[in-house]
Amino acid sequence: MPHFSLYVLKGLWGPNPLKIGIMLEALGADYEVKFVEFGSSDKETGVKGADYLNLCENGRTPTLVDHKRNDFVIWESGAILDYLCSAYDSENKFHGKTPEERAIVMQWLFFQVTGHSPVQGNLYFAKMYWKTAYGEDPTQVTLNRFKNELDRVFHVYEHRLQRQASLNGEDKAFLALDRPTIADYSALGWLGMLPDVAGKLEIDMQKYGILNKYIERMRNLPEAQAATRRVASGH
Repeated sequence: MPHFSLYVLKGLWGPNPLKIGIMLEALGADYEVKFVEFGSSDKETGVKGADYLNLCENGRTPTLVDHKRNDFVIWESGAILDYLCSAYDSENKFHGKTPEERAIVMQWLFFQVTGHSPVQGNLYFAKMYWKTAYGEDPTQVTLNRFKNELDRVFHVYEHRLQRQASLNGEDKAFLALDRPTIADYSALGWLGMLPDVAGKLEIDMQKYGILNKYIERMRNLPEAQAATRRVASGH
């Protein structure tokens, strides 16, 4: 049996499970990807089915099962990342080596999961699925609210990365420290999809300089490349 089981949506694996795949790859962990069906209440295979809800009461992905710790179950991507670092990052590379470093890592992780991913997710839903869900297009006021807030978040990232580049050099410009941490892996789950969907979302990525370079660097990390293949295909 593999060390971990990572539950993702079949065919719609999404940015949040990818964060966990990246972290597992960075740790060199042995893990399997298990798919659940989006919107399904089938007992055995559905994300709303009894078997999966027994693991994740929220009926969302990702969920991680640690088979070497009595099948310990943890869900919510930020909590999973924190758990993996606490349990398996013995050198504190991804979590921070001091209380101060860890506080900065967690600051940017919390900013990503509470400030970035919800608004990008809302904009994606509004542009891609709103009409199907509600029978009418979203109002321009609604779209502007999501787009303007996402632009604000991206400028926060832009400013931070510029500051990090001035301190550490552009090749070590990461969100929290001078190396990739769980804050970066969390952000990459959502930022990494932008080269493919920015046009559909009507986001002008050209106005962000160092953020675009950061996204490219992060997408090319070996752990990101490996996780993208693994989480999408299951192997």
